[in-house]
Amino acid sequence: MTSSDWANPYGVRKPYGSNGANHGDGGEKGATLSADHPLVPWKQPDHVHQWVDVDHSREELDRFVRNWPDLGELLDANVGHGRVVIVSGPPGMGKTTLIHRCLYEVQQRVAATGPSAGDPLAVFVPTAGLENDGRRISVDPDGSFAPTRLINARIRSEITKKLLLHEFSESRVRAITAEEDPYQAYGEMSDLLVQRNALLFAVIPHIRWNDAHLRAAFLRTCLSHAHTRIVLFVEVSHGAAETAREVAAALSGSAAVTHLALRELNSEDIWRFSRSARAANGAPNGLVEPDRSSLMAAHDEWKPSDVRELRKVFHSAADALRRAPHPWPIDADALRPHWERRRAGRDALLRHPILPRSGG
Repeated sequence: MTSSDWANPYGVRKPYGSNGANHGDGGEKGATLSADHPLVPWKQPDHVHQWVDVDHSREELDRFVRNWPDLGELLDANVGHGRVVIVSGPPGMGKTTLIHRCLYEVQQRVAATGPSAGDPLAVFVPTAGLENDGRRISVDPDGSFAPTRLINARIRSEITKKLLLHEFSESRVRAITAEEDPYQAYGEMSDLLVQRNALLFAVIPHIRWNDAHLRAAFLRTCLSHAHTRIVLFVEVSHGAAETAREVAAALSGSAAVTHLALRELNSEDIWRFSRSARAANGAPNGLVEPDRSSLMAAHDEWKPSDVRELRKVFHSAADALRRAPHPWPIDADALRPHWERRRAGRDALLRHPILPRSGG
């Protein structure tokens, strides 16, 4: 007998189906499961139970909650500005998931306001989709990098499309879209949000700027667009040669900016991921609790490059154990062939890189 009667505990239920439909509370059968998808608890409620404290994310989330302004301050036109939340860190470290978790916390606060605040409407806009793929707004159809003005126009277009879905005044939204001055357009958007007693939370993806100066200029642009009742969450990836402090240097000193910085994985993260992900989905009969020291020791041998690799290797190992003839722990021995296969694939790519196609 095999243990194939349980679902992979490391699979993430996608918050949309093949036809784009939301799966509600996550309990419907047939929902698509993924080995690697950002957790989107404000859209898919069961995702909150799969959220794992790895890569210092709990520390940064707590700081976000602790420093986040009172809802009344966000609604007060006299404050004179909105907010920018920068989430920075190396690629693949869970920045998009942290942004979505922050949105979930905001959603809970807005829902708990009660009638005294006039039940403000919270509008969430992932301008590059729930997976926050920056290529959707920064790359032209021919594969070239889009000019900054077009990138900003695409972001604004995604926002105004969502406002129309929430039945904002069509004529006023169309006027915002037609406005050529971005600063003026966001000012008019702010006025419209005040009129509808609404708050806008827009997610801006990581964009691969040619240099840090262009990125800094874009961040300053985001800050100028954050008028009253507008909150922009901006994802920024950076390599090992750069620090989180350097990323936000252009905006340092602004009371309207919150900076959350993810770092790198450590041995404790592997153990936390193993336990938390399994606990969230329920420990199936086909898995046995692994030895903590075994998993922590695996870090030195494995050295996972990021959270994305962590998710995929655990998912692959759990899938293999579904066919095991007896219960088996996901320990270092179970994980090893899966991380070695990924490592071999990376090494092969380094030896024989995929070269860009020649023009023509």
